[in-house]
Amino acid sequence: METLSPPYLLLATPSLRDPNFAQTVVLMGHHDAEGALGWVINRLHEKPAREILTPEHREQIHASTPLHVGGPVPTDALLAVFHGSAAYDVEAAELAPGLSISRSADILPQLFSRAPGAALVPGRLVFGYAGWGPGQLEREMQEGAWLAMPSEEELAFSARVDDLWQRCFDRLGINPALLTSPTGRAH
Repeated sequence: METLSPPYLLLATPSLRDPNFAQTVVLMGHHDAEGALGWVINRLHEKPAREILTPEHREQIHASTPLHVGGPVPTDALLAVFHGSAAYDVEAAELAPGLSISRSADILPQLFSRAPGAALVPGRLVFGYAGWGPGQLEREMQEGAWLAMPSEEELAFSARVDDLWQRCFDRLGINPALLTSPTGRAH
């Protein structure tokens, strides 16, 4: 199977039985022969971001800034995943064309000081990530657990995440209920 080039969106199919990934959309930031890395973008943490931050940083973000459960692998810090990088004067790494990450607290007021809009958000504040070892994601895709689609800003950074999984399938023109064969192909 050909290795995909990030950024792209990874959609869990109904055949994926792992509850960590049921109906998830994963924004993939890295994928090569050594493995793959991404963040679940349509699952929110039970606590708002402000409750997780230290008092020093709490006031730098808007009260309604959501915290995303980036995946089942915990991290020691929150991470900002955002599109573009040139507009922000912070320590950041561009993982894929147009997709950057930062652990710097300096990014908080730049990305999250305003209320999230109705259309696009400038970035996502995530805790945790999804990771795969060498060849693991390719095997899972061959087994029909995942579908990939190009990353589109209006999906990857949509303010509305409750129906994102369905909207991604709609964009592909696929009814996910039909994806029941082991190859992930529609019947």
